[in-house]
This record gives sequence, structure tokens and C-alpha cells, in this order.
Amino acid sequence: MTWTSTTWPSPPTGSRWDDMALGSFQVDKRAQQLRKLTEISRALTYAVSLGEVLDLTVRRAAELLESHRSVLMLTDDQGLLSVQASFGLDDAMLDTFHEPLQETLIARLEALLVKGPNERFLGVPLVAGGDVTGLLAVAKPTTEGTSDEDDDEWLLSALADQAAVALEKSRLDETAEFRERLIGIVSHDLRNPVAVIMLASSVLARWEQLEPAAVNKLITRIQTAGRRASDMIRDLLDFTQARLGSGIPIGRKATDLHGIVRQVVEEVEIAHPERTFSLHHSGNAQGQWDPDRLAQVIGNLLSNAIAYSPKQSTIRITTDGTAADIVALVMENDGPAIPAEVLPHLFEPMRRASAELTNLNRSVGLGLYIVKHIVEAHGGKVSVTSAEGAGTAVRVELPRRV
Repeated sequence: MTWTSTTWPSPPTGSRWDDMALGSFQVDKRAQQLRKLTEISRALTYAVSLGEVLDLTVRRAAELLESHRSVLMLTDDQGLLSVQASFGLDDAMLDTFHEPLQETLIARLEALLVKGPNERFLGVPLVAGGDVTGLLAVAKPTTEGTSDEDDDEWLLSALADQAAVALEKSRLDETAEFRERLIGIVSHDLRNPVAVIMLASSVLARWEQLEPAAVNKLITRIQTAGRRASDMIRDLLDFTQARLGSGIPIGRKATDLHGIVRQVVEEVEIAHPERTFSLHHSGNAQGQWDPDRLAQVIGNLLSNAIAYSPKQSTIRITTDGTAADIVALVMENDGPAIPAEVLPHLFEPMRRASAELTNLNRSVGLGLYIVKHIVEAHGGKVSVTSAEGAGTAVRVELPRRV
């Protein structure tokens, strides 16, 4: 059965390889396709990263079905499908997909993939452990006088089965690697502020031998280190809720984004008197949001801007409330451009724009991941642009009410 806007296959209960049927395929054509499937299976087996599996799947699906366009979608923690890889399609159009598996999604995909009467939409689910984990779809060219629909579906289904296994293996490998990296980063980064607190407190134990200015300096160092350790622990708790729980909780109430930005910037100015900040407000920035969570978003974005921009540069923060339904926050810095290959993964956990950070600027690496989840919990979205000579800009859009 092909997958269209009106026909829906049930998730299979057994392997599609058991359902193989020669149909009307010519022997040489079937043999060639089986050889291709074997090659694809071998390539997927030896793929070393998730990105490689995704790219292989869409390219080989197009090749196998003689298609010019293919797309692979995967489900997230909320069961929503988004495009993870494509072939022959405009990436900007694909970014708009983030929805459950339902008729409207299939209809949108069909309209995007199929370009004329000589093509038809073909889509099959990816299944792992009995659960639908994604969707693989192509625009299949049709040839007058032939009808190979069952064979085409079998071919794409066989590839989808192989891809599902490879993706699950890659996910498990990355989960294991992620766990090891998280333990390593936390043990290293949390040790630094703890060491500062221990050293400064041991010196303070002999406070009668110290000048008042030296005592105050040590107290400030203890407070700063304690705040860093507390922020790391908070990030870890938020990460756990976002990744393993029901999401980061928010409590909505009437909030002025202009005021929240001013408050957070004033706090950051005290901690970083050497930095310069420029604020610009326009329009009405009132909305129903969680002020503490928005302060966390702004603080995390400011921390990143400080870490990745020159000390003598100005960090620019703009809040725009001139639109009727949304309020926008834009934070710009003049740091070096974020590499193009890093940008799509910037909001993933433990991703940094650069490895060149001092110990004073290091963090657990969950700040932007948490920013994204807080913004999305408000029904908003966050995006980043970065170019050499133009710096980096992070844009947050928040609907006034959801």
C-alpha cells in the first residue's frame, strides 16, 4: 500500500523482508535492485554517525526509486515529526515541519515532493521496537503502461527497515557517548568553582591576618564560584526535565519583557563591569510568560555573548513589541562567525560554537539547549544567524498569549 493523504498503513508487526514478492519485476531488474539493497544495508551498517545514516538514507532512497526528491522525518520526545534529512529539496521549506503524524502532514509532504502528473507520492514509516519513529518519503516517477506500485513500496519499505535499525544503533551509541561526555564535563567544570570555594574559605579561616579589602575580595570570589556551581546544577536539573521528563515547567503571569531584560542586564553588568551593553526597546512588550524562566533565557544568551565576543566590543540587546501577536528579543555580538556546520546543531546539549573557552567562561554546555526548550514551552521559537564580519545574532520570538 502506498502512503498518500488518504491511505494509511498500519505499523508492521513483522519484518517487511518476509513480505517480499517478485510481482512482475523482470529477473535482471530485481537482481539489480537486490544488489543495491545489499550495498545500502552494508553502507548503513558501517555508518559511524547519525548524520551519515540520515544522508545515506535519503540519497539511496532517491537512487533506488529513481527519484529526484526524498525526505526523512524523525519523531521527537513529544511524538512530533520534523525533517532531519532531504535530497533535492529546499531546506528552508522543510524547516516548517514540526507536527504529529496525521493526514495534514502527509498532504503537505505530498504537495512539496510531487511536482507534476508524472510523479506520485510514496511514503513508508520507520519502525523500531514496534513504535513508529519516523517517515521516509519520495516522489516516484511514473511510467506509462507500467504498474509497479507494490514493488516500489516493498523497496522503500525494505530500505526504511534498514535505516530504522541503523538509526536506533546510532542513537544508542550517541546516548552512551553523551553520558560519558556529560559525566566528564560535570566532574571537570563543577570541580573548578568548588576548588575556588575551598581555597578561599581556607584563607578566610585566617581572616585576622588579612586586610579588609582582601577579605572582601575572597568573599566575592566565594559568592561568584558558588553562583557558578548553582547555575550548573540548575542547568543539569532543567536538562533532565527537558530530555527525560515532561518538559521544563513554566508559570505564566503578566510580564513585561522590557523590564526583565533591564533587570538581567543590570545584574550581568555588576558581574562583568568590563563589558559594554546597549539596550533598545520599542513597542509594548507585555505578555503572559514566566518571568523567572525568561530571565534564565536572557541570562544564558548574555553568558554566551560574553564568552564568544571580544572584551572591548558592545553586546546589543533589542526588544521589539511593535507586532500585535508576538514580542521579539534579539541579542547581537561581534564575535567570530559560528562555523556553518555547527549552526544546525547549536541548540543540542553540550554543543559550543567554539572550543576556545577559558575556565572562567566554561559551562556544562546546556545553556542554549535549555533556552530552546524554555522558549518552545512558551509557544515561541529561537533562531541564530552568524557571518564573518557581521557577528552573531540570536532572535527569540514569543507569542503574547498561547
